Amino acid sequence: MTKKKQRLAAVQVVAGGEGAGTIVPLAGGTIEELLAGWRVVQMQPLGPVAAEAGPAGRHLALLLLEEAAAEESAGRLGFGAT
Repeated sequence: MTKKKQRLAAVQVVAGGEGAGTIVPLAGGTIEELLAGWRVVQMQPLGPVAAEAGPAGRHLALLLLEEAAAEESAGRLGFGAT
């Protein structure tokens, strides 16, 4: 069994109105670009952004990411159904 690569990514979560919000990686880029090759395994909230650093409704979080499985590889639980 091969281990998948994992990495941590710091993000800023911006709460939006009516259920809409955004997640912005602090290292730059977009969340869509980040999730093109990685999947979120766990999200750990770190707390609100300091009031002097931006408007209310912004929080920091740490994402544990795992490399995304290739299309032909095993399923999400690590094995395929035959």
